[in-house]
Amino acid sequence: MPSTRNSSALTRKLPHSSDTELFVTPPRKRYRNLEDEDSPTCSSVSSRSSPRKRQRNDTPPKREKEFDLERLLRDIVAKPTDTSAILSLKTIPKDERALRLFVKGLVYSAKCAVMKRFGKSKKGKMLETELYLEWLKELDYVSSAVDIAMNAKVPGTRKRVPGLGRASFMLLFNLVDEFIDEVNAHHDSPSRPSHPFCYPETMTLVEEAKDPSTDARSEEAVRDAEEYLSGIDSVLAVTVKRYKVEGGWNNASLASKISTLEHALAKGCCLLCEQTGYGTNENDMGDTLMEDTRRVMREWKAEYDDCEDQLDSD
Repeated sequence: MPSTRNSSALTRKLPHSSDTELFVTPPRKRYRNLEDEDSPTCSSVSSRSSPRKRQRNDTPPKREKEFDLERLLRDIVAKPTDTSAILSLKTIPKDERALRLFVKGLVYSAKCAVMKRFGKSKKGKMLETELYLEWLKELDYVSSAVDIAMNAKVPGTRKRVPGLGRASFMLLFNLVDEFIDEVNAHHDSPSRPSHPFCYPETMTLVEEAKDPSTDARSEEAVRDAEEYLSGIDSVLAVTVKRYKVEGGWNNASLASKISTLEHALAKGCCLLCEQTGYGTNENDMGDTLMEDTRRVMREWKAEYDDCEDQLDSD
């Protein structure tokens, strides 16, 4: 029988080498094993740790070419048969806030152009109505470009270019709304405009009262401005119809939106009439301003409501 003492000696835990010897760290490999480089794990780690690759990944992407709405519209006017330029209208931002910023840029550019022509005029100060008329003249290319787009045909066919209704309507509607806002801002505080370097000096009410020629000048400016607004109205009404055909059938939310926009346009026209004298032929509410567009927008909403009523009755 084996000795108990020897058995206990064998089962007793042997001392660790660190208890009796100095710990020796194994040498690190100076070079990666070529076989390890084929491992996907090793490859991903090495790419993350590589300074050159990390620098390349952190490099910001190149900025896309900025959208130049004014250049696009002027190109359409300059080359009305260029279908590619007309199709570029589809790239107008769908986001309404982004589109409004582009429209503000168009109006700002028009104001600067008027300032350049009349800022140092030797003919004396302008009337406010004359200033607003000049803005409309500078912005005339916008409605002209949209009109060309609405009448453009697919090459080789008699079919109109599709898909332009929404973009054309939103562009022109926002232009009218922004023009009204600019007139309102200048009329309320002509001495403290938001961009003073964009406004030629205009006559005060006292100066107008002392100048006998201002009445005739104001009437002429109002009449000419009404003609420009009438031209915009005709084109905008067409865009409403096209928008309805392309995406407005059986669209409750869109019909409701059009109704809301029509109400806002009516309020804006009333304000414009009050501050400029535009559209006072029948009353002081500006009912004759943008009347075709407002009528088509009301008809859109009314037709949808009639369809809903018929479906409910069935």
